Amino acid sequence: MKLSNRLSAITDYVAPEDKIIDIGCDHALLDVYIAKELGKRLIASDIHEGAVNNAAKNIEKYDALKEIDLRLGNGLNVVNPEEINTIIIAGMGFHTIKDILSNKEKLTNVNKIIVQSNTDVIKLRKFVISLGFKINREKLVKDSDIIYTVIEFVRGEEKYSYEAIYFGPRILENKDELFTEYYTKKLLKYENLLLQLPSHEIRSILHHKKLIRIIKKELDIE
Repeated sequence: MKLSNRLSAITDYVAPEDKIIDIGCDHALLDVYIAKELGKRLIASDIHEGAVNNAAKNIEKYDALKEIDLRLGNGLNVVNPEEINTIIIAGMGFHTIKDILSNKEKLTNVNKIIVQSNTDVIKLRKFVISLGFKINREKLVKDSDIIYTVIEFVRGEEKYSYEAIYFGPRILENKDELFTEYYTKKLLKYENLLLQLPSHEIRSILHHKKLIRIIKKELDIE
């Protein structure tokens, strides 16, 4: 089976030793791929009964009933800590992801979090790092003309500069065509916004000037 570019990028970070829960599995196509193509057993969950019903149909369709343990429930509440060491969360907003990962007693045995947030990636980096994780790998991936960030966090400590948190430390090590495309658009957006900000919005003006400055630096624009 063929996954979207976004979901395919997530599978690149799955390892043989991972005991996975995919939270917010939706149609479970990612889970079916992990089960059938990567040969892994895993837990798939969703808070919505409709999504679980759709997932069940796909799991049966692709004959993955033995490999995928499908559960209905809210976030990490559906597992015992010893059942998992890896969490996958994809396609949600930052605040939902934060709520899920704030269930710290369920993170006891978790040493890897693979995440793709639809919003506030910078806040996501800061929050997961505050839980005792570091950024191991990350990439930009384009899917249906939208550029997403997929991040693999692992247990550990690493100090990051402001620029590293903003762009992603591993992404800065490999500034590819997607990096240029994504941040060229960001630069244009911030420059236009700066022109529209009222003069009394001093903090916002300074903030956006800083972002413009660091983006230009990484894009090598004078």
